[in-house]
Amino acid sequence: MNEQRLGPAAEIASAYKISYHSEKIAAYLKGDRIFPATLELDITSRCTRVCADCPSGRGGEGHNLSVGFVGKLLASLEGQTRGLLLTGGEPTMSPIFPDVLRLARERGFVDVAVVTNGSLLHQERVVEALVSYASTIRLSAYDWDGGVFEEMAPMLGKVEALRRRVDELGSALKIGVSALTSKDRAHVLPALAERVRSAGAHWIYFHPMCTGWGSNDLAQVNQAGVPETLAGYLSLLSRSNGFEAFVSKSRYSSSELKFHGYHAAHFMLVVGADGLNYLAPEVKYHPDHVIADLGNEPSENFLWESPRLEKIRPVSSMNYRALRSRHRGVLYNDLIERIRCDELSAEETGILEGPRKYRFPHIL
Repeated sequence: MNEQRLGPAAEIASAYKISYHSEKIAAYLKGDRIFPATLELDITSRCTRVCADCPSGRGGEGHNLSVGFVGKLLASLEGQTRGLLLTGGEPTMSPIFPDVLRLARERGFVDVAVVTNGSLLHQERVVEALVSYASTIRLSAYDWDGGVFEEMAPMLGKVEALRRRVDELGSALKIGVSALTSKDRAHVLPALAERVRSAGAHWIYFHPMCTGWGSNDLAQVNQAGVPETLAGYLSLLSRSNGFEAFVSKSRYSSSELKFHGYHAAHFMLVVGADGLNYLAPEVKYHPDHVIADLGNEPSENFLWESPRLEKIRPVSSMNYRALRSRHRGVLYNDLIERIRCDELSAEETGILEGPRKYRFPHIL
């Protein structure tokens, strides 16, 4: 199964998406200072739900960023970092949610994405902020199993209502859904996608379920049958109905990953609701992977301070316990390492040298 998409030739997720920022990669490999392409930010660790083995469960519920902190952080990145990914916790719970989206636009962020469980999409303040300032939302469709979709009905109803609002206002907001995959769920993934399409979402993204979030010993659950099932669905989905489905081949591959230094930490800035900078999304809120404390506000040069760099440099594929998640940062590390060592295949060289077409390219 290739890196695939339906509709116009643009990926939403790919191991090669970081190559859109080829100038940053070139500068990084020369040893120059670079700003991250994406800021992944939690404005609250609170959530409307309590999910088993939640990746953000380590954050507790006691952390909330102030609008002053966020404003200073966005200002420090202005003109250099153009992607903002709001995650959580549940970001729409935060009273500063609308202000953060507005500030991001005022600071020149091009792609503004929100990851949400959708529980508060009935609130006017949330909807108004989304249709006014966000590029896309990604609703997490994780509360279903065994082909039973009744639990998803409330969320899909909110998708329908939001899509009507988007169409009425002519908003540029794109509504997406992310779905976890596993061997047990493989046979019902096409039916899930059709439910999502019928509700009015613009796209769905499939990615592997992982376990071990609490211990940080991450690994994918059995994905047997998933790639084949998704390839069949992708081949049948009409290109003309306005709905897109995405799946990244590299997330499901068993290829060996090698890297010396967590390179992606220079391209993705991950800041928790506790004001701490973490190495990567997959280890957020894990105390062993704090690489900087931003305090009440980030210092002017915190990205390049020696203590932060010294915590990034020793991380390698030989000692990184979250390697088996094949998370996007891990895949980017491997790609950058192979670029640095001139070990790309002819096919990969062609991909990197070809047209760089990606949905929301500043969201890595």
